[in-house]
Amino acid sequence: MKQTPIDEIYHFQCTCCGDCCTGNMEININVYDLYKIARRLKLPSTGDLFKKKLVELQQVQNNCWTPQLVFKTSPFVFCPWLINDMGDDDVLRGFCSLHSHDKPLICKMAPAGRVVDFDNGRVSYMLTPPTENCPGMEIQNVNKLSDLKKVLHMELQFEYRFYGILEILEKKQISKELMLDEFYSFSTNRDFSEILAELEDKSKLIILRPDTVQD
Repeated sequence: MKQTPIDEIYHFQCTCCGDCCTGNMEININVYDLYKIARRLKLPSTGDLFKKKLVELQQVQNNCWTPQLVFKTSPFVFCPWLINDMGDDDVLRGFCSLHSHDKPLICKMAPAGRVVDFDNGRVSYMLTPPTENCPGMEIQNVNKLSDLKKVLHMELQFEYRFYGILEILEKKQISKELMLDEFYSFSTNRDFSEILAELEDKSKLIILRPDTVQD
């Protein structure tokens, strides 16, 4: 799908059609998303999300294993957090049951996407239609990138630091099992800032270990 740079103003308004929550969508999430969702479900560890098959690891970003939501496959392929509801106008709409606080950052930002280039120290934002025929892209509702960044400032910072961890780990291909155990399974009963700081320290140490390369 066509992407265009966002400087400040972009036009979009979600119609709750649910199209971006169904089909062959790949929803890659970050470590804070794991933390939020696990806490919402009152799980003691983010690792339980993987045991319950709500999340799986896919090798998609920076050649590293990254968490991805597992879509349900019956009666059709859809996000496990999607709720369909028939409105008074007899139009079927889709709503996110994680909305708004616990919704994955990528979904909160849509259709704005972020590209982080650590080599050049640049962060850019791109307008990316959630689906090929997203009706919300046709609505001339004015959105400001600065407003979005202000509202999501903390989560954007958390994700940037998560990307920094992946950037370090890219230098040494870490096995799927080790990534799950060392970076994606942690207690939900602690402050996330402390957890993230520990993950950053761990990433700098783990690449020195001789047993971390995947087969």
